[in-house]
This record gives sequence, C-alpha cells and structure tokens, in this order.
Amino acid sequence: MSRAVAIAFVACLASPGVVHAGQATCSNPGLPAGASASSELFPGRLTLTLTTGLLPISSSEILDDATGPVRYDSHLVLVETRLGAEYAITPQLAIGIAVPYRVVDVGVSYFDPTSGAARDPAFAGIHARDETVHGVGDPSLHVHGVLSRRGLHLHARLGSTLPLGSTLAEDPFALGNIGQEHEHIQLGTGTAMPFVALEAQHALGPGTVAVWGVGYLSVYEGSAGYRPGSRISGGVTGSTNLARELTVGLAAEVHAETAERWQGKVPVGEGNEGRVDALIGGSVAWRPIERLALTADLKVPVYAHVTGNQLDYGVVATLGLVTSFDLRRRPSYRGLDERVVGPAGSATPVTPVAGKITVFDLWAAWCAPCRELDERLAALARRYPDRIAIRKLEVVDPDSAAWKAFLAPGAFELPHIKVYGPDGTLRFERSGPPADLIKAIGDGFNLSN
Repeated sequence: MSRAVAIAFVACLASPGVVHAGQATCSNPGLPAGASASSELFPGRLTLTLTTGLLPISSSEILDDATGPVRYDSHLVLVETRLGAEYAITPQLAIGIAVPYRVVDVGVSYFDPTSGAARDPAFAGIHARDETVHGVGDPSLHVHGVLSRRGLHLHARLGSTLPLGSTLAEDPFALGNIGQEHEHIQLGTGTAMPFVALEAQHALGPGTVAVWGVGYLSVYEGSAGYRPGSRISGGVTGSTNLARELTVGLAAEVHAETAERWQGKVPVGEGNEGRVDALIGGSVAWRPIERLALTADLKVPVYAHVTGNQLDYGVVATLGLVTSFDLRRRPSYRGLDERVVGPAGSATPVTPVAGKITVFDLWAAWCAPCRELDERLAALARRYPDRIAIRKLEVVDPDSAAWKAFLAPGAFELPHIKVYGPDGTLRFERSGPPADLIKAIGDGFNLSN
C-alpha cells in the first residue's frame, strides 16, 4: 500500500484554523463553532487558539514479492498542533493567521500470510519504513467578515495557504516504478491554495445551530511536479449550555477531495485519486474563567467512498484551548449613570430614572454576548452621558427568581434589555445580538451609535 495516503492526509491539513479547535481529518477545515467562540467581533480583541488533533490509522494487505506473497501491516499516527491568531479591527472585520506543526509516525511489518512468521521481502524499505517525520506545515492567512441580522450571524473567511511546509524533492511514484527508495510523506503542498469559508449561526432555544461550508482550490502545480486535489467540505453543528461554564455539541460533516497529480497525471492505484467521507461526533467546551475555553472533539467516520487504494479514516480526537486579550482600552462606566441592582438572581423591581433613557440590562456571567453588550452599552452611554442611565441585574440562571420574573414569561433569552423613555414608560424590550440591541436603542431615540 502506498504511503501517499499519509501525504494526502498531512498535506491537505493546511486550513484557516480560525476559532474552533480544528479536526485532524484529511479535509476538515477546522471551522468555528458556538461552543468555543463568540458570534461577534469586538474591535481590538486578539483571539488565540491552540489545538492538537490525533488520528491513528492501521491497515493490512497482501503484496507480491519475488519469493511469494507477503502480508504488509502498516501503522500510522498523524498529529497536528496548530497555533492560530485573529485580531478584530472593526465589529465586522478581522484578520487571522494559523501555523501548523505536524508529526507523522510510521511503523511497518511484514509477515508470511500463512504461518504469520516475520518476513523481510526484497521491497522492504523501498516504499515505506519505520520513521517519524515532523515539521511546520503550510501556514495560512485570512480575512474574516461578520454580518449580524436579527439573531442570524453570517461569517465569511477568505484567504490562502502559503507554500512554506516541506515537500518532496522528487516524484515518489516515478522512483518507485524503477525500484528506487523514495519518500511519500510531505508536510506541505508546495502550492498556495486559496480558500473561502462560510458559516451561518442562529440561536435556537437554549442552544446555537450553525451550518458551514469551505472550499480549497488547487490552482497550479508546485514543487517536484505535485498538484494537490481541490477540497470542499460542509456540515452542521449544534451546541447548548449544560451549566454556566460547560457547553456540549453535536456535529455532522462531509468532506470531498479531488485527485492529486504528479507531473500532470493521477497516480492510479497508489495515490490519492479522490474521495468522499462523512463523520459524526460531539464536542465539549469548558470555560473555567472569563475568556478562556478548553475544548475537546471526538468524531467517527460513518461513510467513505474512495477511488483507488487509500486508507480509511479512523477515530479523530482533538483538544484545544481558546483565549482572548483586549489590546485596546475598553470603554468604562466611570463617571456615568450606571448601577448594579440586585441582589443577583432576585426579581428586583425596575425603577426608571426620570428624565433619562433607562436601559435595564439582564445578564449572566456565563453569557459571552452579555459581556459584549456591556461594553457596547458603556460606549453608547459615554457618548450620551446626560441622556442614558444603565441599570444591570445578573439573572444567574434559568432557575433564578429574576429569570422567571423577567425572561420566562416572554420566552426571552440572553442578552436581553428593557428600555424606558425619559417619561418612565416602557418603550420596548427584546433579546438579541449585542449589535442589534444597540441599534434598536439608537433607532428608538434618534441616537447615533
């Protein structure tokens, strides 16, 4: 069996590596998910991700040798650790980079198919050998745009991989055809592959549903005459909070890849001639402190259609860490009319401030969009210090008196605001994305935000 399968796996992992912990499957783009990232961008915020994916593969087949048939067992462990960074310039635009480090560990054994005794065939070591190959793969750069409307968040990422990972100096199939020792494992593609990724997120009850797709385009032949296959992937994810700090999710995804080419030709019977794979699995994210999430993913293959002689996917396991830092000074409430009412979780009556627009903000410590709304409210109040008063109540969780009094009757979710006019009358209340809520306040009182 050709080691080109390992190359197809390792080389094609050059992905945008944006927010979510990337999966270590051949074509998985590692797209973001609600379990590990906010659906909005906040200017000046730097988000860092560190993920490690693991995929063990085993295979066995009977090959012909000059002395008779030989059972060839191969064992591969494929590992990728990826460091990604994304910086938000505006609420709608961010830029990002990702750098992968890859390790491919290969073990091969030869046996007599009848007796099981160890064999040392004439071709041993020519096509594959016990070895570990490691190094930096192809980094990627991207721009990230966000559009939010009435609870729907649309994300678009456009970028390209950079051909900086190590590649093969010679065509391994040409060397193999003349009986020469050769290498099949490479850590990069040798080409720049432009990509586009799209994702739509929407809150659905207590959870979030996301649909995503990504495509990588192979546009030219790179080093040693190698041209990787183009790839397209898509999937759906769903996540929900089990507790303040714990989020769980389910995912289903499909990956399709066209054939690789060497010197303009598809290596029939040995290399990656194209494939389609489907996987399902689950994820968990734990936030021990604000702006830090630990993530874990586990996916299993449920369908595969391959052309030629290729290895099947095994179980894919990924661990990740997501954190963020504010590189700009955040707006504060210092000197403004802002009060915390409570105690937390209580059904504290709302008392509007006479002569001012009073925004009653319901929030919870585990609600990431609530923190973004708080910063946006501070910025808005700083623009209109004589017109706006902010009152904040921590609702804690759905079992609290505050939640039952203010959110449950209207089937509202977080973030949620109640807005009173200067005359003390309730003008409106609603749940929604922070940007939509700020816009509603501005539109309702002719404020520029």
